[in-house]
Amino acid sequence: MPLKKVAGPVGILLLAAFLVGGCQLRESYRVAQLLVHRQGWDSLRVDVQFQKRRWPGPAEPVAPDSLQILLLGARYDTLYLGNATAIPVPDARLGDRERLLLEVCGWFGHRPVCDQLGLNASPKRVVVAPEIVYPYQGTTARLYYRLRPRLERRRYDDAGWEPLPLRRTLQGYLLMATEADPRSRLRVPLRTWEGVVELAALPDFPDFRYMLQQQFRAGRPAVVTFEVYGGLENPELLAAVSRRLRPKTEAERKEEVAHFVSEALRQVVAHLSGRPYPVWLRVESWSFNPLALQYVAEVSARWREGGWFRPSCELFGVLTVNEDGTGATFRWVSGNRRAEERWRQQVGQETLRLAELLPPEAPETDEEVVVSGW
Repeated sequence: MPLKKVAGPVGILLLAAFLVGGCQLRESYRVAQLLVHRQGWDSLRVDVQFQKRRWPGPAEPVAPDSLQILLLGARYDTLYLGNATAIPVPDARLGDRERLLLEVCGWFGHRPVCDQLGLNASPKRVVVAPEIVYPYQGTTARLYYRLRPRLERRRYDDAGWEPLPLRRTLQGYLLMATEADPRSRLRVPLRTWEGVVELAALPDFPDFRYMLQQQFRAGRPAVVTFEVYGGLENPELLAAVSRRLRPKTEAERKEEVAHFVSEALRQVVAHLSGRPYPVWLRVESWSFNPLALQYVAEVSARWREGGWFRPSCELFGVLTVNEDGTGATFRWVSGNRRAEERWRQQVGQETLRLAELLPPEAPETDEEVVVSGW
């Protein structure tokens, strides 16, 4: 009769331990569903469901012991870390369509079960309304700009754009060029939303100014284009404007010289004779230095101190004045005895320094700018 092997108590315990351990080894957790609900750009709600499966049975819903939610920006900076499923999103300070990463982890004892989901911040744009003054303060080597920026984001319902607080510094540049020669392009770095730029400090400015001077020497206007590049991430074209620059004509400069001479001789006569008198004057010759932005005029003048029967004062001298009316001086050259006596008594030296002369009003428009000097 064959023998049968009967398991004793120890064998039964080993078998039970093996079966329990095997089931535990086959016990697994996973994220069954991860959804993100957005009512707007500034918040989101996380809907996450977990499942536990113990072999060989079916999967069943299970709640984690604890939950951790992490929201990261494109540079892996932490935007949110916590266990709430309703999450605030600092969208206003994020980049244009910035890529975000949402990570949700459920903890089952010491075991984490995680899943990730990618999403984006809102579309954003920078809008500018540029004001460009060029030439600035009478010189083509200086430029003033004011961009008047607005930061906007696309509405969540896709119905237009809405404003955002502008807390960002400008990352961009300005491209200047003449239409006559696009190769004369000048790149101007912009680091603030408003400022004055010394173009002479840029390495390509001599070539740019040479093209302007060529146009002006030929008596032709020069159209200068200004393209503003900037943005949140990579600079893009934000706005483009143009200005038509032309030099002053010979007739305009002649009128300007006559105006300065008249204003200057009023001061000279009042200084020499103690009060203003009508002055008969004549511009003998004049010249303009476009580099120094300065007029030099040889002038003769005559006036009477009192009635028609009083002797007249006559003099001849040289007026020097900057194009903007500053730095005016009158140098004595010659005159009759009466004028010479007044000059010796009231001035006592060769040159009389004058107060600033107001330049004549020159009407200008946004479409055309009269260039002072070259």
